[in-house]
Amino acid sequence: MAMVRAAEVVGVAANLLYTWMYLKGMVPEAYLGAALGSVALMWACSKRGLLAESGLHLFYLLMAGFGAWVATSWTPWGSVSWVWHVGSIALGCLAWGALVPVLKARGSSLPVVDGFTTVFSILATWWMIQFDALNWWYWLVIDLVSVWLYAKRGMPWGALLFAVYSLMALDGCFEAIEWF
Repeated sequence: MAMVRAAEVVGVAANLLYTWMYLKGMVPEAYLGAALGSVALMWACSKRGLLAESGLHLFYLLMAGFGAWVATSWTPWGSVSWVWHVGSIALGCLAWGALVPVLKARGSSLPVVDGFTTVFSILATWWMIQFDALNWWYWLVIDLVSVWLYAKRGMPWGALLFAVYSLMALDGCFEAIEWF
């Protein structure tokens, strides 16, 4: 388990660096931290039985490459109508409902919460890539739930990561807050 803990710590440090760099506009360089953190946490989550979270970190690894490309070659949507977000949340609920039985059948630990954080993290990542400011609200909810999920699975460094992410999301939600 020492290797799992070491991977967790490396993943946490790399992901904190990535998020801080993203908040500061240091893109595409920030995506190197995202890639390293994704690989480390993908492995650690798989060892702790968080199957959907492990898959989510594979998605993040792919998104790190996509994000680096987007930073130089993509025209994001920017802010969109609230109708898009209602549709996004409805789609997320449908996907979450479909994923939970699959996770249960595969023996995932905490499949309902694992599925929730995974599905809505994918949606939040989409809105983040679009540079829609509402992405921070998605992250705030996801990160607060993830604190509990990682703590429950014996991953205190991961729980700490999501506690800090929650503060970073608050920073992103409100221009008056400049903690990072």
